[in-house]
Amino acid sequence: MTNEQRQQLGHKAMNLYQIEMNNLPQSSELITIEPDETLGDTHNDTAIFVKNENLLYRIHQFNKKLHIGCMNFASPIEPGGGFLQGIDAQEEAICRNSFLYPELCKYKKEYYIKNIQDNNYYFYSPSVIYAHNVKVIRDEHENNFFADVRFVDFASVAAPNVAEMKRQHLQLDEKRIEEDILKKVIYTLRVFKQNAIRYLILGAFGCGVFGNDPQMVAKVFKEVLQRDEFKDSFLEIYFDILDNSKAYQAFKKTFK
Repeated sequence: MTNEQRQQLGHKAMNLYQIEMNNLPQSSELITIEPDETLGDTHNDTAIFVKNENLLYRIHQFNKKLHIGCMNFASPIEPGGGFLQGIDAQEEAICRNSFLYPELCKYKKEYYIKNIQDNNYYFYSPSVIYAHNVKVIRDEHENNFFADVRFVDFASVAAPNVAEMKRQHLQLDEKRIEEDILKKVIYTLRVFKQNAIRYLILGAFGCGVFGNDPQMVAKVFKEVLQRDEFKDSFLEIYFDILDNSKAYQAFKKTFK
């Protein structure tokens, strides 16, 4: 698919949103305070899968009655990243095939401009934009609208941009980078848990153009999911990792 074709898909999605916006169930909130820790649920077993697949495919595989949560690897400075310019990455694929983008745009001042004015040495804000009941309009083929629509909760959070730290010749603080990933993963999972999400789509957070180490990120996810507060809180977790063999292998090995 060309950049121009992806641009057209994104604009078509937003045109459809303009038609449907007054009849949609979706809403959102910016979470700026650390969510509270709560007790885990020992009555369920969590099944964890690492898949080389498109998250839009995974969304379509779930029964539409299930309450699904998906982690969006957000651009910290531009709502939806470059999806309206035809850029292709995880967030862009979500935004051109759903109605997430208008929810992100609600926080330009409180989140995006704040990150532009103070990028925190490219660690950015730990805040989470949590969007409820976002309509997903296409599957992984991106050529037709869903006959059976899906509504998904999206938690949008920005990873530290290690690649930009290197370009700016900043000294890398590996410990701080790992701690930042840890904090953001905990925040995100707590918010999903608070919203009674039992089925999760995660992935190799920050391991694309932001250049984080996938072995470290996979280790962080495993450590967090083993914490008492998350023990069996989710029924199924999918790490959907597409077109990144290094990250896929790292997560596959970590969660074998």
